[in-house]
Amino acid sequence: MTVALSVRQPFAWAIFHAGMDVENRDWPTRFRGRVLIHATATVRQEDYIAFQQACRTPEYWLHQAIMQGGGLPRKEDLLRGGIVGEVEIADCVTEHPSPWFTGLYGFVLRNARVMPFEPLPGSLRFFDVDDCRLGGERDHPLPKA
Repeated sequence: MTVALSVRQPFAWAIFHAGMDVENRDWPTRFRGRVLIHATATVRQEDYIAFQQACRTPEYWLHQAIMQGGGLPRKEDLLRGGIVGEVEIADCVTEHPSPWFTGLYGFVLRNARVMPFEPLPGSLRFFDVDDCRLGGERDHPLPKA
């Protein structure tokens, strides 16, 4: 089994294409190590619109990050309902200098790597994924749950 974490779009996209280095949660974790990122099946309109507006403001830090990532995809083009990549959770903090940090707790992310999309139902919090369900190759094994 491999550990996965569901992240709403467009934030799952931002982890891999816009330098998102903190995932905000209202609960802490002691988990450290590699985790699969699962993009949720739905995209909340308010999330996408706020993200889109921030992208259009040239002086806003997010604009530069998004442009370096090739621009924000259209809402309907965002991958949904499956595994999109893997990342290392290095820490869980209550303060962080990253502009991505906005929550009570921030999971500090590093070494993000896109993987071939693998459709898969998600779950709240961390969840286990059967390794047999993963079709793509990984450079290194992920931790067991």
